[in-house]
Amino acid sequence: MFDRRLLEQFDWILLLLVISISIIGFFTIYSASITYNSGTSYYQRQILWFFISLIIMFLVTMIDYHLLTKLSFWGHIVLILLLVIVLIYGTGGPGSRVQRWIKLGPIFFQPSEFVKFTMVLYLSYYFSDSRRINNLGFKGIIWPLTITLIPFVLIIKQPDLGTAGILIFVFVSIIFLVGLKYKVILITTISGLISLPFIWFFLLRDYQRSRIITLINPESDPLGKGYQIIQSKIAVGSGQLWGKGFLEGTQAKLNFLPARHTDFIFSIFTEEWGFIGGCALIGLYILLIVRCLKYVGKSKDRSGTILTVGITSVLVTHIIINIGMVLGLLPIVGMPLPFMSYGGSAMISNMIGIGLILNVRMRRFLY
Repeated sequence: MFDRRLLEQFDWILLLLVISISIIGFFTIYSASITYNSGTSYYQRQILWFFISLIIMFLVTMIDYHLLTKLSFWGHIVLILLLVIVLIYGTGGPGSRVQRWIKLGPIFFQPSEFVKFTMVLYLSYYFSDSRRINNLGFKGIIWPLTITLIPFVLIIKQPDLGTAGILIFVFVSIIFLVGLKYKVILITTISGLISLPFIWFFLLRDYQRSRIITLINPESDPLGKGYQIIQSKIAVGSGQLWGKGFLEGTQAKLNFLPARHTDFIFSIFTEEWGFIGGCALIGLYILLIVRCLKYVGKSKDRSGTILTVGITSVLVTHIIINIGMVLGLLPIVGMPLPFMSYGGSAMISNMIGIGLILNVRMRRFLY
């Protein structure tokens, strides 16, 4: 029988914040893609994905998160196998040169969007055992690190530097939370810094290195490697204080800005709604993150705490990297803005994450 206490603990404010940002996203996607020649409009597809993901989110809240964490290892293995398939048979989607999607008829499925959450689920299960976190040192993190590095390497090879970086950031966040020895943190940090040249010369592709170099001076190649970031800055800056108004942005109308309905949707939004609108949207994201973290210390157990922190870390990293990328503060890595950017895989995976946070909150008083 359904326990009424679950419904009483449901966080409707968190859901309202997600819905509000998503609705803003629908209108912005419509504005950004209005000049595209396509059958079904992008905003219509995004609305469809939103309602599908909303149903999935509610289904996730109905299953006790303890069961989900116990089953997460096998889900993680399945997604790792799908990442291998992506490298062999994957596609970059229409007009893309990377391999990130598996094409299933008219649908493009992106496993890397989901592996972030299976990793968090499994790590929350692994570290729920107090024997594994007492005096946590090198031996204690070998297996969790392996679980993280396997998808990290596969995603780097796609290549998708942004998502791979999120895996590392989330892993570090969880390790700090469970109490890794400071000596191990220091040695691991030094090892990571030493490995940067290897990553630069052997894991990154030429265009990824060019993006990082171009970040310093995009004007050195305004019609080539620096084009996208320059156009993004023009969109953001031309919005000034109050913006040009809905459907009045020139970067979308004149097709100047590539990927404007996906990774650079924040540029279009700020061009139309200005500095005030951009700050308001960032404010909604801050409220969303604060709401997610509100019950971390009040979670029923360690597993729920780790799960909440891990998923929130995923969302925070997405938001910071995307907005930093759009403003020219970070290199372009292909990172969607949660609940705003067009994309079915991103919408569903993010809603699963919200569903898991709601799941933890709903069961904090059940024993």
